[in-house]
Amino acid sequence: LRVKGRFFNISIINVHSPHSGSEDDEKDAFYEQLNWTYNSCPKHDVKIVIGDFNAQVGQEEEFRPVIGKFSAHVRTNENGLRLIDFATSKNMAVRSTCFQHNLRDKYTWRSPQGTESQIDHVVIDGRHFSDIIDVRTYRGANVDSDHYLVMVKMRQRLSLAKSVRYRRPPRLDLERLKLPEVASRYAHSLEAALPGEGELLEAPLEDCWRSVKAAITNAAESTIGFVERGRRNDWFDEECRAILEEKNAARRAMLQYNLRDYEEAYGQKRRQQHQLFRAKVRHQEELEFEDMEQLHRSNETRKFYKKLNGSRNGFTPRVEMCRDKNGAILTNEREVIDRWKQHFDEHLNGAEAEAGVQGGRREDFIGAAGEGEEPVPTMREVKDAIRKLKNNKAAGKDGIGAELIKTCLH
Repeated sequence: LRVKGRFFNISIINVHSPHSGSEDDEKDAFYEQLNWTYNSCPKHDVKIVIGDFNAQVGQEEEFRPVIGKFSAHVRTNENGLRLIDFATSKNMAVRSTCFQHNLRDKYTWRSPQGTESQIDHVVIDGRHFSDIIDVRTYRGANVDSDHYLVMVKMRQRLSLAKSVRYRRPPRLDLERLKLPEVASRYAHSLEAALPGEGELLEAPLEDCWRSVKAAITNAAESTIGFVERGRRNDWFDEECRAILEEKNAARRAMLQYNLRDYEEAYGQKRRQQHQLFRAKVRHQEELEFEDMEQLHRSNETRKFYKKLNGSRNGFTPRVEMCRDKNGAILTNEREVIDRWKQHFDEHLNGAEAEAGVQGGRREDFIGAAGEGEEPVPTMREVKDAIRKLKNNKAAGKDGIGAELIKTCLH
């Protein structure tokens, strides 16, 4: 993750190291990958490595310049030595063991047997050592994990540039145009809103199109309406909310008293919560399957496959990054655009495409010179072309789908 700062950008690397019982080859491969990722970050960025290192860092005197003196453990284990070696080789510091807190606020992981360890760490460039001013755990934050939430307090000036969140514009419910009464209302509303033929002929072409576009858009919004966005997680109801609150209360009691009875009570509430959530999800899936079966029976093929793909793929986030030729992740918008330009230049505008243009085949696409202008299409040809437009296709920048124009043809 790369965060834009006012003076320095911040590259944050999240890791999950193999546990202590893993083979040495697996650990070596992990640190080789971490070393490659670190080196691929921009040179002048503030580099921070965070995550589960499965490493216990001790309080040995010889490691003090790298680890400080306030670790939760006295001796460093093998994974801890690997972490210290990596930090030393990169001139970094382990800041999670540099601040004096109560022992319970240093532990980051609780084993199934009830023992606790400090195995999640925060490592930062030695040059920016003082940017991190505190690291501690918050045991009360329930993340449904055997790890505790680690808080890092950092002194850094971030960029004031606001990130504009993309908001999908509402879509017109074009399916309603299949209803005769809706199509009739839309046609009459559009006919009343369109400017006269004489007015259109006298105005510039761009002004004509703006008038027609406004008439189509206003008529469609007033008579057709927009598609209602379905809510996700409809299965989460008051029963789910109640069992979740009971589980959280049991967890707080377990952390406060640290007794076996409270631990067993929390485990029981956690199992009940998971069982209830799974049952609710299964019931919701059964309802969706019934809807898909009904669509299949009524021969609504497009709606059927749309619902099927939605249930199969689930939520798909927007991807606004890519990799360069060397595999490094690009997040800057300008760099991503340049990378795509480079990709298409190499694959579509390469030597083979250039040879085709130089070979004299350009006339196949744009016509030979001297043929003269094409005749103006007749009204019948225009109507035939509009009727041949396919339905259910994405609208252009103006947001006007083919159905909105085809419905008004006489």
